[in-house]
Amino acid sequence: MDALIVGNRPLSKSIIELSRNKLIVAADGGADRLLEYEILPDKVIGDLDSISDKTATKLEDWLILNKDIQKTDLEKAVDYAVERGVKNIKIVGWSGGRIDHTMAALGLAFNPIIELVDDSFTVKAVSDLEVIRGNKGTFFSLIAIPEARVSIEGARWELDHEKLKMGGRGIHNEIGTSEKVSIQCHSGNLLLIQGNFILTHD
Repeated sequence: MDALIVGNRPLSKSIIELSRNKLIVAADGGADRLLEYEILPDKVIGDLDSISDKTATKLEDWLILNKDIQKTDLEKAVDYAVERGVKNIKIVGWSGGRIDHTMAALGLAFNPIIELVDDSFTVKAVSDLEVIRGNKGTFFSLIAIPEARVSIEGARWELDHEKLKMGGRGIHNEIGTSEKVSIQCHSGNLLLIQGNFILTHD
């Protein structure tokens, strides 16, 4: 079983397709975002301080109050999904709000069953070897948190056991002519931000 976890940020109509055949868990006010597209979550979990009164009343039987102040509502939703045996989790509505919440969401990507998704990017961790495919010029970036030793083959800019630190190095790369890139994380923590668009050059 796969799960879709929805945070309290604006969604696009892509949510309709993403939500098909999945356990849908709204993180607090994410329930309001889902109802904008007439999608009912299977559960709503969190401290329930951002869900609207109207939505809370409508979804009263779906609410799970969790006041654990040590975790964000997204983390609580992930815990719920994992407890139910979910094998793959996509999280939407996770970025663009408070920077501290966005950074905490990025930390969730280090769980190998989790991908963070928006309309332009998918974010996931690279713990060993990751192969990505796409047309020449397809965008991707690598971010070390706080550092990682990385090799890249098949990209516009390649690396050979290079030490990356959190910063600009590793940002903005592209899939090369082979339309396949191998990314090896030899050590450290590495996030892959893979775009679904092609960069054009003059």
